Amino acid sequence: MNETTDTDTLTREKVVQVLGTVFDPEIPVNIWDLGLIYDLQIAGNDVSIKMTLTAVGCPIGPAIAGEIENKLQSVGAEHVTVDFVWSPPWSPTRLTDDGRLALQSMGYPV
Repeated sequence: MNETTDTDTLTREKVVQVLGTVFDPEIPVNIWDLGLIYDLQIAGNDVSIKMTLTAVGCPIGPAIAGEIENKLQSVGAEHVTVDFVWSPPWSPTRLTDDGRLALQSMGYPV
């Protein structure tokens, strides 16, 4: 029997799902819904991410990058590159609808 499954394929949907499990330590919203991911490229099982943080100089950046790498490798990514970029700077306009609702439910005026 020859069955084909997509469990070995690293899809954009799967990568976004994983990014939705990585949270900013100061804001209890995931990095995808916060709009911190500026670019996402997938080539085979290699993932390249350009992201920012809510504040320049945030010391938690390397820890977030490490968490992203570990989680993506656990679902089949081979090489994961996370590059931090600061232009354009992050602003609440980058929030997804879910991110905006989550922050509003916590009392943030966004």
